[in-house]
Amino acid sequence: MKRASAIFFCSFVLCILASAVTVHAGGFALYEWGNRALGMGTANYATGNDASVIAYNPSQMTKLEGTNVYAGTAVINPMSDVYIDGDKSTTRSVNHVVPHAYITHQVNDDLYIGLGEYTRFGLGTKYDDDWAGATLLQEALLETYSLTPTVAYKVTDDLALSGGVEFIKGGFMIKKMLSPVGQKFKVDVDSAALAFNLSMLYDITDDLNFGFIYRSPVHFVGKGKATYHNAAGVLLSSGNATLTADFPASYTAGLGYSPIENLTFEFDIVYTQWEQFDRIEFDFDGFALPDTEEEFNYKSTWRFQLGAEYLVTNALALRAGYVYDQTPIRHEYTSPLLPANDRQMFTLGAGYAINNLTFDLSGMYIVTKERHGMKMTDAIGTTYDADFKNGRTWGAGLSVGYAF
Repeated sequence: MKRASAIFFCSFVLCILASAVTVHAGGFALYEWGNRALGMGTANYATGNDASVIAYNPSQMTKLEGTNVYAGTAVINPMSDVYIDGDKSTTRSVNHVVPHAYITHQVNDDLYIGLGEYTRFGLGTKYDDDWAGATLLQEALLETYSLTPTVAYKVTDDLALSGGVEFIKGGFMIKKMLSPVGQKFKVDVDSAALAFNLSMLYDITDDLNFGFIYRSPVHFVGKGKATYHNAAGVLLSSGNATLTADFPASYTAGLGYSPIENLTFEFDIVYTQWEQFDRIEFDFDGFALPDTEEEFNYKSTWRFQLGAEYLVTNALALRAGYVYDQTPIRHEYTSPLLPANDRQMFTLGAGYAINNLTFDLSGMYIVTKERHGMKMTDAIGTTYDADFKNGRTWGAGLSVGYAF
């Protein structure tokens, strides 16, 4: 039975990794890296007990004995109503799949190594081609995946430290009309980047744990193609395109507490330096349009996470979580690219263990605060009045883990 379970799980992991290059993520900064964590509002920085700790806080690998694998996916469906000069449009409903896969290994009593694949940045926004804001945006897609080898070391029985290198592969596509008569502009680029993380885990007492992780900023330089068509679909110009952008560093601190044997709480604070994402620069070569840049001028934000887990039996765990997530988008820089505001997320989850095999199921619902009275100007100087309403996101996921 153990051998059959191991073969099944390894096959499952390989399928997940094979699909990683086609991730369609549903938000700019993502935290859906494991479904035990997602059931607890992604609060997994001080009390993690599966291999997804590689993504959240790799120092927690020192709590995992032997070899552990964990893989799965989350499916996210975001929607929002966008009003342009009073004309209502709704972002098109698309299910975005966000996979993850991890493996950890205990080298000796103090040294642990791991490898993880997950998605840290993603964006998927699509409108009907003829909607009222087509000269602002028709479609945008940012898809990335991260491959992270990590090392953790138990300095003392109470303190563990870790570090990891993050290899990020991604692509960005944006499409819009250049004028009301139907001229269309599209840029599609691919990029690779390098980042790192440093983390720690400290057991204050047997029941109280503190976790911390720092993630470095990411400098993206994407290269690809730009095209320009007329209303009849005839290609007017094409050329090489280079996109440059800086994605933010972040700091996360988490406190985990177990007041009784079967009950665990965790509270996290995430600070993200979004002001580092101030603009996207487009440089063209052999293309009819001039080089340009789009200003974003994001502000740094706080994210607050609270999660709980109760072990009903040794096999069954029930989970719940709540998140308050600030938007980095200043009112004067809003755009249909990401029709968002401050968000609240509510999650539920359950886990079930059969010998060395575990199954984690989660569900989430996100509600976004409305935003009114915005002004948006397109590339030809036309200004629109805009409002964002009824922002909501549904999501669910399944992860499977195996301990060798």
